[in-house]
Amino acid sequence: MKNFLFLPIIIPALLLTACGKDEPAGKSATAVTDGTYSGAMHVTQNDSAGTVYTQDSVNVTFTPTADSTAEIKMVQVRFSPRMPIKLDMTIPGVTAVKTSEGLALSGDSIVPLAMGGEYPVYTITGMTGTATPQTLSFELLCGAYPLTFSGKRQPVE
Repeated sequence: MKNFLFLPIIIPALLLTACGKDEPAGKSATAVTDGTYSGAMHVTQNDSAGTVYTQDSVNVTFTPTADSTAEIKMVQVRFSPRMPIKLDMTIPGVTAVKTSEGLALSGDSIVPLAMGGEYPVYTITGMTGTATPQTLSFELLCGAYPLTFSGKRQPVE
């Protein structure tokens, strides 16, 4: 008779254990890892015509770090049709806060790096964006120039 008294306690405990949804250790459905995203970059030229320079197929590498920051590197980009060369520009120290979908990105007063040095005249301000396992998008001011990027994650080769 004593065994039957424990059934109301044991059965719910077994059901809860069996219905639990376990994820592998260290894995999350929304974990954002190092990756390359390809998409379009738009830079408003701040001229009287309001010209927007668009560069398609821009590759951006995204590297999150353990301290809730990330590094964004735009690879071989031009910010204007008058730019004589393409260059790599890195935005270090972007704030990356975990969300249910991935990471919320933000940054202000970040001095970008290009061609081996800092470029304070193009200090990044007002940065906002998101990174998910499938997409990366952000908008910011690069100096006085509004810039947006939206891309999809590329498969690892």
